[in-house]
Amino acid sequence: MTPKAILPYIGFGNIKFGMEEHEVSSYLGDPDETEVQDYGEGAEANVLYFDEMGISMSFDKEADYKLVEISFENDKFILYDKIKVGMSKEDFLAAVKELKMEDYEMEDMKEDGFDDKELYTFEKENINIWLDEEAITSIQIGPEWVDDETIRWPERSKNDED
Repeated sequence: MTPKAILPYIGFGNIKFGMEEHEVSSYLGDPDETEVQDYGEGAEANVLYFDEMGISMSFDKEADYKLVEISFENDKFILYDKIKVGMSKEDFLAAVKELKMEDYEMEDMKEDGFDDKELYTFEKENINIWLDEEAITSIQIGPEWVDDETIRWPERSKNDED
């Protein structure tokens, strides 16, 4: 299978940020599992897991349960035609340099009890990349934030709404 493009600020394929759960299910079918994540103080999200595809999607209460995060956990998806799950840390950092994405923060998760995990946060692009044992295990993307309270949802064509 040719890898599918991960589109920062947008989503992938016909799946776009701002969709509701039923819209996603109309494209992908029913999820393998659903979960409500409670973040406290009334903040929560519904998370849909599509195990066979290796993705999960979060629909946040504060965004009227619209799609606000997608996690990719297999190599069927590729970011900027270069970055994918399974890639070594060395190759990942070389790709980051080549793509001129060097404005990031790296958090070593040892202090949180995860010895071999690292989190690379690309705040401007709203991308998180998780590494475990020197290889990418997850790529997470979200929509574009205009400011702390406003999301710029991607445009949707008439076909997306059918």
